[in-house]
Amino acid sequence: MKILSLLGLVIKNNLVEGASAHWWSQRVSAFFLAILFVWFTFSFGNIENYEYDAVISWSSGILNSVMLLLLSIAMIYHSSLGLEVIIEDYIHTRKTRKYSLILNKVIHLLLAVVTIVSIFFINTGSQ
Repeated sequence: MKILSLLGLVIKNNLVEGASAHWWSQRVSAFFLAILFVWFTFSFGNIENYEYDAVISWSSGILNSVMLLLLSIAMIYHSSLGLEVIIEDYIHTRKTRKYSLILNKVIHLLLAVVTIVSIFFINTGSQ
């Protein structure tokens, strides 16, 4: 009887659906990260020297900048999902958990904005 009431609580609160979507989001982002990391390894490995000008020249190419942006956003998103799971699992006080989740989202959003702006400035040649 306790199992049925627990199962009813889980289904009633849509915990299964939310957890399933979160799980799939982590797996899909990890898949894209693996593909993008392979691209990054081979592409960045083809630079003749790793001096500042060579790296800026490499990253200001349109394909490289788009792929670098996708890699960065995928990493930030995957990191946000992972930290959300850690916060939900290990912080037991509701108020602390709530503020930690908000802080997690804010920090990752700021990181995404800084990444986008940085890649834009590299492409436009601004300093």
